Amino acid sequence: MKRTIFGAAAALALAASAPCAQAQSFINVLTGGTSGVYYPLGVAIGKIYGDKIPNVKTQVQATKASVENLILLQQGRGELAFTLGDSLKAAWDGEEEAGFKTKLDKLRTIGAIYPNYIQIVATAESGIKTLADLKGKSLSVGAPKSGTELNSRAILTAAGMSYKDLGKVEYLPFAESVDLMKNRQLAATLQSAGAASPR
Repeated sequence: MKRTIFGAAAALALAASAPCAQAQSFINVLTGGTSGVYYPLGVAIGKIYGDKIPNVKTQVQATKASVENLILLQQGRGELAFTLGDSLKAAWDGEEEAGFKTKLDKLRTIGAIYPNYIQIVATAESGIKTLADLKGKSLSVGAPKSGTELNSRAILTAAGMSYKDLGKVEYLPFAESVDLMKNRQLAATLQSAGAASPR
């Protein structure tokens, strides 16, 4: 399965294009867990903005990713963020099940960043070869209310399943999920990320 990552910003376009003021401006870049793709991309973009825009200071903030990033933007606690496209739509529509109690109307899309891929990886000893094989097994679905977790819910729903069908649900980012699998404490993980993800 393939998704596209989008950057969303509250007022960044205005900040980047406005004439430089004497006072220093601040740009907080909202990313994701440090073991995913969002964080290193955020660091790179933050450096470009800090180096190329006069009187601008940037900070890169690790977060739980898509859903939290969009909520922080709406609250004015960030200027630039990474999010999955379907999370962005859910935020704009105010889908409570996705984690948005109201419609988030202060978001603006800047553009697509990279192709996003969803992979379900299982240990060999788990015997998992299909989605149906996940029943009764442990699965890491991503950080709570992250874009990855929303993808997990959607994929299981499409397969006629829910978290209730699993033996155990872990809400963990990529690195922790992989470590549990190495230690034989987790059967499978669903990862929604770009091809450059460290794990």
